[in-house]
Amino acid sequence: MKMTRVVLTLILVAALSLSLPGATSLAQEVLTNDSVIQMVKAGLPEAVVIAKIKSTSSKFDLKTDSLVSLKKAGVSDKVLEAMVAAGSGAAPSTAAAAPAPPAPALAAGALKTQDVIYQLVGGKFVELFATSANLETNMAFFQSKSEVVLEGKKSQYRTSEKQPVFLSTYSSTDAPLVRLKPGDDHNDRNLKIGSGAFMPFGGTQKMGVRNEDKIPVTIERDPRGFYKVTPSAALAPGEYGFILATGFGAGSGKIYDFGVD
Repeated sequence: MKMTRVVLTLILVAALSLSLPGATSLAQEVLTNDSVIQMVKAGLPEAVVIAKIKSTSSKFDLKTDSLVSLKKAGVSDKVLEAMVAAGSGAAPSTAAAAPAPPAPALAAGALKTQDVIYQLVGGKFVELFATSANLETNMAFFQSKSEVVLEGKKSQYRTSEKQPVFLSTYSSTDAPLVRLKPGDDHNDRNLKIGSGAFMPFGGTQKMGVRNEDKIPVTIERDPRGFYKVTPSAALAPGEYGFILATGFGAGSGKIYDFGVD
């Protein structure tokens, strides 16, 4: 009888220990939109937030309205890009993953109508996010050279289409399509945008996108007022972007960048 009591006691202790919170394994953390906003408002550095997104399981709401709300809450462009790259519900992996599109595909009826560029993919439109870029000027021996510089040798947004079709609110004059050159010594991409020579009593200075860097395109005006932009010839693998040509007067601007694989 005593042995029976001992056995019953052990069973009860085991059952109670399994029901206690401390005895269960902690649930895996899953990041959400609110988690990101919380980190941003707490003042965590951008690099820390991005590293957390890359290393933690996530379940982000990536609908257009949600992305707009995140932007209004102070989430930076780079953090938004990291969220979109992480996808929705994707577990972190050490294996190299193909970069995700920067935004969910939209039906035509949900398109924005200002300051936006989409790629047409499978009958739907995928929004390109603008990347911030700096204007750097080097001067030596009475000569100067200005370049637009973007961080990273490759764009996060990749496409395998050699003649991708874009829908843009910008004309080809306001946002020409250009090829970007990966940096030789730094982790960046560059576009020469100005050069000049000067002497003690005068000189010349040229500013603007060079014709040799522009990609020829065919343009059709969409009934909704968009510009339908298609490269005139197949694009070689490399880095490209639509540069807002008038946006670098203050030393910085934006490029809607993408890469062709």
